[in-house]
Amino acid sequence: MKIIADENIIYAREAFSQFGEVVLLPGRSITSAELKDADALIVRSVTKVDERLLENTKVKFVGTATIGEDHIDKEYLGRNGIGYSNAKGSNSEAVAEYVLSAIAEFLHSTKNTLKDKTIGIVGVGTIGSKVAKYGEVLGLEVIRNDPPLKRLTGRTEYRSLEEALSADIVTFHVPLNVGGVDNTVHLLNEENFRKLNPNALLINAARGQVIGNNALLNYLTVSKNLFTVLDVWENEPSINIDLLNAVNIGTPHVAGYSYEGKVNGTVMMYNAVCRFFGLERKWSPPELKLNDREISIGENFSLEENLYRVFQKVYAIKTDDEKMRKTILSNKKNVSFLFDKLRKEYPLRRELNNFEITARPPKEILNLFKLSKTLAP
Repeated sequence: MKIIADENIIYAREAFSQFGEVVLLPGRSITSAELKDADALIVRSVTKVDERLLENTKVKFVGTATIGEDHIDKEYLGRNGIGYSNAKGSNSEAVAEYVLSAIAEFLHSTKNTLKDKTIGIVGVGTIGSKVAKYGEVLGLEVIRNDPPLKRLTGRTEYRSLEEALSADIVTFHVPLNVGGVDNTVHLLNEENFRKLNPNALLINAARGQVIGNNALLNYLTVSKNLFTVLDVWENEPSINIDLLNAVNIGTPHVAGYSYEGKVNGTVMMYNAVCRFFGLERKWSPPELKLNDREISIGENFSLEENLYRVFQKVYAIKTDDEKMRKTILSNKKNVSFLFDKLRKEYPLRRELNNFEITARPPKEILNLFKLSKTLAP
């Protein structure tokens, strides 16, 4: 067999080499010519997989080591009998912890508290449901918005978009749906920005197009108190520099980039290839031990201070923000190249369930750790 894979998929060569030739390529520039004699294609979100890419190739299987699928033309694959699998849930824990780190930074920077606060979760799938559970552990009132789930279940717990947008914390976890009854392109736009609490925390770790970036930039020039965290951007990797300057925290589409999230994606793709081609499973990822596991909690500190201390050790979102600004704003002519470079060279990041606390913490922090061990894929 011959397998073409995105060069940024961790352990791709080690996992797939048992099947034959493995060719690793930059995901944004994979061509139809390179796929001409390939049996399988394993990508990430930066590769648009459609008829234009796959015509005149012998590709029989396509896998994406991501949760999102908007870059895959599944109808074309189905019409042509091409097997397909995604990595649903692979990095959901990482994205949920990205949101927790953003909340911790927001509380620390604004000297705010979690007391009597609400969190509006737009999209309550694999990631959104985890964020909801963490929010409840921290004592937040959770406002869930998910029209497809409301239609499917009829449950009253799913509330309107307007209610979710009015929360103290608003976080997006919807797929990118272009058109239709569940359109999510510019779900947050000029018309409904006024629904936001001007002192709220706004997070987008879904897809860049879910929030109208130009409308957001215009809004931020007026509402200086909206604490905005963007991991995803319209027109990636050619992002809006003015918007990067305007948001409080900007990161280069790395919310799901934990070591565990990446490995989970590769394992899911490996298993899918084995199933589709009827091959024996022989590979498993190496165990990567974490030596510095202990987190010091201040017994006399507030819940908010302890939450900040935890994520300074586990994942300090501000570090990614500072690195992105330093890298991109110093060379604005190469924004696209530098955006992708930040993703390609992203440092090792481990998930919360790998760590232990060394003192008796507030019950919310203790329950946060307990929950992380049950939610990890």
